[in-house]
Amino acid sequence: MKRIIFFIIGFFVVPLMMGGITAFVFTPQDYELFVGFWGSVYLLVYILFPLLYREKIKQKMSKMVFYALIYVVLFIITSLSLIYFN
Repeated sequence: MKRIIFFIIGFFVVPLMMGGITAFVFTPQDYELFVGFWGSVYLLVYILFPLLYREKIKQKMSKMVFYALIYVVLFIITSLSLIYFN
């Protein structure tokens, strides 16, 4: 039950925060587009996280740090692609 609650809270918080940051940095007019994009990224990360978080990584960093690292890398990739393609 706890995982379901955390998933729902995360689904409403993470895309809004990441979409807001991305819209602030690039184009505020596309805020809804960025929130939708980060919502789909959140679902993808949530599905792929058990495959990525292996024993070697568990020994070196916690889950929250690994989640943050994934989102930072994805934000950098998104930013570079927005800069390159715009």
